[in-house]
Amino acid sequence: MEKSGTQSPLSLAAAEAVRTYAATTRSALGTAESPVISYAGLWLLLASLAPASETETGEILGLNRADARAAALTLLEAPHPTIGAAVAGWLRPGIELTKGLPVLLDPLPEQAGLDAWAAENTRGLIKEFPLEIDARTLLVLASALVVTPRWSEPLDDGGDGLLLLEGGFQAVVETEAAGPVAVACPSSEDGISVYSVIAAPDVTADDVWRAADEVVRRIDAGEVRNRAFEPDDDGGHAWTVDEVTIFGGSPADRWRSHLPEWSAEDRHDLSAAPGVGEIARGVMAAVEEESEAACVQKAVASYDREGFEAAAVTGMMVRAAAAPRETKVRQVDLRFDRPHAVVAVARGGAWEGIPLFSSWVTPA
Repeated sequence: MEKSGTQSPLSLAAAEAVRTYAATTRSALGTAESPVISYAGLWLLLASLAPASETETGEILGLNRADARAAALTLLEAPHPTIGAAVAGWLRPGIELTKGLPVLLDPLPEQAGLDAWAAENTRGLIKEFPLEIDARTLLVLASALVVTPRWSEPLDDGGDGLLLLEGGFQAVVETEAAGPVAVACPSSEDGISVYSVIAAPDVTADDVWRAADEVVRRIDAGEVRNRAFEPDDDGGHAWTVDEVTIFGGSPADRWRSHLPEWSAEDRHDLSAAPGVGEIARGVMAAVEEESEAACVQKAVASYDREGFEAAAVTGMMVRAAAAPRETKVRQVDLRFDRPHAVVAVARGGAWEGIPLFSSWVTPA
């Protein structure tokens, strides 16, 4: 729960930019009830590509092109005990770009190569790349984000099918967005806080997310303390207050949260997400051929007595608008399946042109 170190102004701006982008994108795509999604993973990809955008990105990504790119690089290069992040790009051999892109491009591999990249950069949580390449694929860009914090102490079995949290952060907080909400966050020494926030049943998912954002901001600002109980009434939509007898120990209030063990996975078409179109057009402008772009994310998450795991791979693919033309070319095959000579010749400096080794090779 404790924040370590002092954030730089750029890091603070990036955190605020990602929070705002998450809220904006959630509203734009209607993804408030998605089982799992990483807005940060999408933002990381778009911020890395921000210089390719033909328009400024401040209103979309929360930072201008240069600062967004700098913030993304800082995140990618900053060591963290629990977070893994990567951005990569692949270009089909033979495709020429009209301008450079702000991501190192490797030759486009087969699908298995992209799957291997996804698995390697999500610690095996995602084994398949979210996009399938084909003969029309010209360029692929991707980000991967993974977190795997462990609880400082495993959660207990509550005996009611739920996990029991007796430590960590627990509070009941009055919010502007959703009224009173209950909040629970197990302790972790891995630099990740995983908050569970529940509002009344009639509160919309959008408002619950607004309340969650509000609670986290207030916690970070020191405005909500652990074991806070802000509403005036003793009972509520997700909590009860009873008087119990304990033997020994301090007379402080006893807090317990009952949390479900869960896992989820989801796939999202993010082509219509804020900023994707603007940056995709800039990327497509680098490809000489007429093209089209798509952006897709695969995300997984799980929550159990030991900790939390989540990963997302976000892929942007640029494809030729039409199928590639079929062209007939001459194919020449050279076969060295009979005895032949091999000579090793030096190149450069005083040794230029000197045959160093000669061999007569007789194939088996």
